[in-house]
Amino acid sequence: MKHVILTTESKTEHEVAWIEANTPEGNFVIQPDHAPTTLILSPTKDLIYCLKTGKHEILTPEKGGMLHINTEGATTLIF
Repeated sequence: MKHVILTTESKTEHEVAWIEANTPEGNFVIQPDHAPTTLILSPTKDLIYCLKTGKHEILTPEKGGMLHINTEGATTLIF
């Protein structure tokens, strides 16, 4: 699944196996073919994603962000 990460300074794209997002409503794990949805990311809580190689990467949005999932993959906007 393609994961695009947008910040005010950069845009990166990764092929990932899954994404774990922390939101005010709880923790969500997003895998390929997940139902389309948009999640608000909790400030200072980790967003973890697993690359196809098995390596885990961690983002910690200082002010929060949004994660949008659609049929093509996921896009994360970091505030």
